[in-house]
Amino acid sequence: MPPPTLDELLRAIRSTVITPLLVYQIAVSVFVAFSLVNAVIDWFTFRRPSPPPQAPGLLPSLSVLIPARNEEATLEPCVRSLLAQEYPGELEILVLNDHSEDGTGRVAAGLAAADRRVRVLEGGPLLPGWKGKPNALRQLAPLAGGELLLLTDADCTFYPGALAAAVRHRDRERADCLSLIPYLECGSFWEHVVVPLQYFLVFATLPVRNVYASRNPAFAAANGAFLLIDAPTYRALGGHEAVKGEMAEDIKFAQHVKRSGRRLVYGDGSRVYAVRMYDSLRGVWEGFSKNLFPAMGKSLPVLGVWSLFLLTTQVLPFVFVLAGLVTGDRSPAAFRLPLAHVAVALAIRVALTVRFRQALWAVVTHPVGWLITLAIGANSAYLAYSGRGHAWKGRVYET
Repeated sequence: MPPPTLDELLRAIRSTVITPLLVYQIAVSVFVAFSLVNAVIDWFTFRRPSPPPQAPGLLPSLSVLIPARNEEATLEPCVRSLLAQEYPGELEILVLNDHSEDGTGRVAAGLAAADRRVRVLEGGPLLPGWKGKPNALRQLAPLAGGELLLLTDADCTFYPGALAAAVRHRDRERADCLSLIPYLECGSFWEHVVVPLQYFLVFATLPVRNVYASRNPAFAAANGAFLLIDAPTYRALGGHEAVKGEMAEDIKFAQHVKRSGRRLVYGDGSRVYAVRMYDSLRGVWEGFSKNLFPAMGKSLPVLGVWSLFLLTTQVLPFVFVLAGLVTGDRSPAAFRLPLAHVAVALAIRVALTVRFRQALWAVVTHPVGWLITLAIGANSAYLAYSGRGHAWKGRVYET
């Protein structure tokens, strides 16, 4: 069948009855188009560290700071992946055992005994007004002797050449602070359904170029598992003092960096390090509930806009398409425009699944994952406003 001519298209438009549903679908089309354009631009601006073919010369000394609370299962793989790095410069690894209730202290002591580059600090008390990770970094940073600091987590593992590639990438990007998103390891069904949506959220909503090109702290993004910053800058910023009471301390620290006039760069670290964030649906629920609403500044209007955007662009189009298939309604408002919205969402998801090496089968669960994410957002807000607080690693933080 030949494509319609311009006259045929104009006649079809003139004959279309304008209904509230059609107006709604056209409005959704604008948001979907924004997601597609943003994803395409981010594809090229979300840069990935890569070591040059030949990289002679020493790099600045590097201190890796690892807060560890109840990390018996993950701490050793993390530290060993760091010790295996061929980093052309001085490297030290500082671990803080933050009152762990498992064998974390024993594992840390064994690692320190086996390699002098590892030093272990037994954590002091959790100061009033401080959350756990900022309080741990407050104790670790003064002990660091490196020119550069890498703030990371005990559940990360680093690929060969990762540290040298990241340091050189920071230099190339002239970043005062470099943060990288990891390769997200998933094991259980629900991890595959929900966790990789982080990639989609970045590419569909965040203009990554504005993270480093704009002075506006609203365009701040970071992953707390990888913050690479030079020691003088970190001290000048006051360390994590400014974000000491934040659950989403990584986002708030990134905003603090931008407010101070420093250059923040956010990049693709999926070839640098890996993280298995959670190992079950319960872990996913509790972990994201801890961070999601605080990352939005505990603002109900922001949560509402965010939820409405995701509901209308990532969930309801699938509902309309399914309803159209069941009823046989093929009108633009009820089926054709929603079908286009679904096609865009799935195209972005497939592209990101390939780029970040995620499970392809999970693409078909796309709207289910977003429904769970929206429920997590509501729960995160409920925990904040109900006074129950957010539980994590055996502690309950009041809000």
